[in-house]
Amino acid sequence: MTRIASIHYLLGNKKESLRDICKENPDWNYDKLFSKTGIKNRHILDDSETPEDLSYEAAKICINNYKNKDIDGILYVSQSPSNPLPTRACVLQDRLGITKNSLAFDINQGCSGFVYSLSLATSLIKNDLAERILIICSDHYSKYISKNDRTCRPIFSDAAAATIVEKSKKQKIGPFIFKTDGSGGKHLMVNNKLSKAKLFMNGPAVLKFSLDLVPSATQELLRKASLSKEDISLFLFHQASGVVLNKLKKKLNIEDNKWFVDIQNLGNTVSATIPIAISTLKRNGNFPENRNVCLMGFGVGLSVAGCIIN
Repeated sequence: MTRIASIHYLLGNKKESLRDICKENPDWNYDKLFSKTGIKNRHILDDSETPEDLSYEAAKICINNYKNKDIDGILYVSQSPSNPLPTRACVLQDRLGITKNSLAFDINQGCSGFVYSLSLATSLIKNDLAERILIICSDHYSKYISKNDRTCRPIFSDAAAATIVEKSKKQKIGPFIFKTDGSGGKHLMVNNKLSKAKLFMNGPAVLKFSLDLVPSATQELLRKASLSKEDISLFLFHQASGVVLNKLKKKLNIEDNKWFVDIQNLGNTVSATIPIAISTLKRNGNFPENRNVCLMGFGVGLSVAGCIIN
């Protein structure tokens, strides 16, 4: 079995409020945008930052906060690295001073990436290929978003979240469930045909995908784990936007006290939303330790990945 031993996150240094970007774009309606996104403030990398810099700082704190620093694996989850090669995980292995007797590779996955990385880390540890794995989720979507993009700019933030997963005798991560609909990849993609790479999102299509697949995947995961909704203490889903989370909660008929939302001053940090949520809850003493928590990531791909952690 495996458990989350340490977790920490950092946000991009530059803060942008929805009100300020609406002033930059006078034709944008603040109230309408806020009612849809549920986001008032976002954080993006400033000109002096890279996602790897943020990843390094978050990982360093995550490691220092935990007594055992013998990391022997790094999984780096990102769709927006500063460079496609060398592997970002290898760069960070060196910067963090992690042993050379370690595995290190990148995972090109977005909103479901944290759950994917938990699955890989759990499998590697279970098969005695590593004892303790550092997962880093970091995305820099803002570099793909123009100043006047009303669909994407009010939503996406830049962040890095670091998580240490290790063997455990009492706690468990799993089972897992995965769903993929590559035919919908065109609805959330980076368009390289223009002079500058630009993020494109068909909001209604992504919403439809989420409402079609996420509830059924959640029910299937519960059956796979031999659990009911009543056995789950917290449903912690990818923090996509206010409207998506609200509709999913209603469709799944989940009580308020079991549903997590914290997006207003964070924005959608892509692969980092779930570990940021876990870190926030643990820091505030509100994470339901030794109880069942349902994690569900969904989005770009189009992809869904879920698991139960205890």
